[in-house]
Amino acid sequence: MTEKQRDEVLKANENFYLALKRGDATQMENVWIKDESVKCVHPGWPMLYGWEAISQSWINIFGNGGPLDIELGDTSAQILGDLAWVICIEKVSYKVEDEIQFGFAQSTNIFKLDGSSWLLVLHHASPIPAPRREVISNDILQ
Repeated sequence: MTEKQRDEVLKANENFYLALKRGDATQMENVWIKDESVKCVHPGWPMLYGWEAISQSWINIFGNGGPLDIELGDTSAQILGDLAWVICIEKVSYKVEDEIQFGFAQSTNIFKLDGSSWLLVLHHASPIPAPRREVISNDILQ
């Protein structure tokens, strides 16, 4: 993996989280391969299969306000041929009534090289307890 390839994959991952942070369904659409091969597991959800189900899930999440903020930590990327994966810890803040709460998830994002763009084929985020040490932020979403 060259430094340029690594930077491209991390940029694709950053674009995914920027779409999530902004609650932007159009931007979210631009980071995914849009066919039946894609998969997504939101924290605490069952596996979603295919772009249609995943797209609708983001529309629903954004329609309900989405996260207030999301920060990433412990981010690393690997590339093997035309596939790449990024693992990270998500720190998500959200509002419940008048209180801001935080949740953490271990995330794996798998990208496939499509022409000259790295596009998501799988996002899997599983809830985890709050880390004992501060792992956030890599300044990726600023």
